[in-house]
Amino acid sequence: MPSHSTDATLERLPSPPASFEFSANDRACIERLIGHKLASIERELILQTLRCKQGNRTLAAKTLGISIRSLRDRIRNYRCRGESVPEPRSPLLECLEEMYKVWRDVPEESDTKS
Repeated sequence: MPSHSTDATLERLPSPPASFEFSANDRACIERLIGHKLASIERELILQTLRCKQGNRTLAAKTLGISIRSLRDRIRNYRCRGESVPEPRSPLLECLEEMYKVWRDVPEESDTKS
């Protein structure tokens, strides 16, 4: 049976895809996470992604690379433990808020008569 050196074996392995490469800044950020429990890091990443996506579960799951079902399971677990989870924002609510901003900035008739 021929013996292979470790160097020869490593040379035959394909290089990792670009998605596995991190910038120096990314590696420095990851290094700061050492010592934290993986579950805590995952929870914080999920909650911050939900905030960033304004509670949109579909977009958050796609961004995180997990299924919507996995995300919903995690959200349910976080809520059971008393975590505050961002609620989804409805398009109707966003529309109403936008209308209110426009309405608020319109001067009243008494303001325009001087």
